[in-house]
Amino acid sequence: MKRYTLYTFPALALLLAAAACTQDDAGTLPDGTQPLTLTAAIEGSADTRATVDNRWNGNETIALQVTDGDGTEWYDYTVDDKGNLSGEYYWTKPSPITVQGLYPNIMVENNDWTWSVEEDQSRDADYQSGDLLCSESKTVSFAQTPALTFYHQTAKVVVNIKSDGLPESIGATPGDISLTIGEGDILALDGAFTLPKAVDADGRWLGTWTPGTTKGSISPHLATATETGNFATYEALVIPQDMAADTKLLTFTAEKDDTGYGPFYYMLQNDTEWKAGYKYTYNVTITLYGLQVSVDTGSMTWDNGAGGSGSVELPI
Repeated sequence: MKRYTLYTFPALALLLAAAACTQDDAGTLPDGTQPLTLTAAIEGSADTRATVDNRWNGNETIALQVTDGDGTEWYDYTVDDKGNLSGEYYWTKPSPITVQGLYPNIMVENNDWTWSVEEDQSRDADYQSGDLLCSESKTVSFAQTPALTFYHQTAKVVVNIKSDGLPESIGATPGDISLTIGEGDILALDGAFTLPKAVDADGRWLGTWTPGTTKGSISPHLATATETGNFATYEALVIPQDMAADTKLLTFTAEKDDTGYGPFYYMLQNDTEWKAGYKYTYNVTITLYGLQVSVDTGSMTWDNGAGGSGSVELPI
């Protein structure tokens, strides 16, 4: 049997007035809730579908921090290959909220704000697993679909190699010359990460790092493309950290037909800081007598090629 509630006219009028006020206050809240949807882009967006190449592959899980009138909580959001985000937060009031995204969500899941990179990054998956992304913090009004830009939070080292004076057959395949970054286990492979709280002078949102105690060297990843004149380009994601002058940064060995050449070393000429969100490109020519090295300058993002020679620092 259906149950009905009988209202007298004054009571009914009051009820309708209250409902009208609630609808006005809530805008278009259906049944008191509405999902928060967003879009996400990676700084320096590109066509290649991998976050290290500044493009979402699709189905990545982002941790989204939401601060509203009830406090601050984290929510899982999924991004598709076009950058559309959907997840678990629902508006319950029309008041503005503040959002900030972090990818991947593992640090939030584990409540452990330590990040690490692999010592052997020669495989695609082990190279890409070191990529940590964080967005700006943005205030969002009710029923908006905010666009978040994510920024790389590790540093990136790129080494372009050419040979001059070695046997011509060396360099026919990139594997003829092997490279190690950080000879003697001098690199910090992990670090404590803190979310960015404000935009920097370049308009980017980059967190802060405290390098950890896990030390090692890195076997870098062989890039799929290289510039004209280079026979190989290697790349690695590294924890932001300070590097002292005279550090044995790059070690090369060459081998062909059972004949070995090297090792050849590049020592840092000056104290260097590898900063979050920056790329450091070393253009190296290997000769029978040693190395000729220049360090890239110029402002560029991760998807661009190397530029001229000179000093050190370039935005990712």
